[in-house]
Amino acid sequence: MSATRRSAVTALLAATAVTGTILATAAPAQAAPATQCSTTSKTFNLPQKPDVKVTATICLKRAGVSGGYRYYRAWLSKVSWDGTSFYTGGRRFNSIDFLSRAEHGRTAVDNCSPSVCEMNSLADAINNAENGTKTFRGDAGGYGVAFVKTKATNWTADATAWFDIADDGKPEKKWELTGTRTVH
Repeated sequence: MSATRRSAVTALLAATAVTGTILATAAPAQAAPATQCSTTSKTFNLPQKPDVKVTATICLKRAGVSGGYRYYRAWLSKVSWDGTSFYTGGRRFNSIDFLSRAEHGRTAVDNCSPSVCEMNSLADAINNAENGTKTFRGDAGGYGVAFVKTKATNWTADATAWFDIADDGKPEKKWELTGTRTVH
């Protein structure tokens, strides 16, 4: 082999070795999570009853991509409550209802029609047990799930709870839950 060819082969082998090393050490691209959840807690001060802490988790899932559209689902995933060992029964809430929504900028999609919203109502569950947990399905058969079909990316989930504390003489109030991180 001539000196010129030997130099070219040596240079090619050196480039391959360097490139191979670079490729071997390069980290693979991380896919953005297809599901994000966020948990928020609130302690409710109840008149003439022990306080109760309610913790709610909302989630957003990219359910798929088809025909240039992305499909997202936002839902209330879980609610738990923790009273005290001194709970003696009685109504804590007249109502406590959660409404989930998917958001993209100023666009918000919930599970409401012009006449009704599918909200997760938990007053009976919380009123009837000192402590407890309710979980909810985020699939197509789940109640209170907000569905989105869009070409836009970068969605989040958010939720609002409307609550009316029993025997406090005050009107219904709202509790804004912390939204999820972005799902692409």
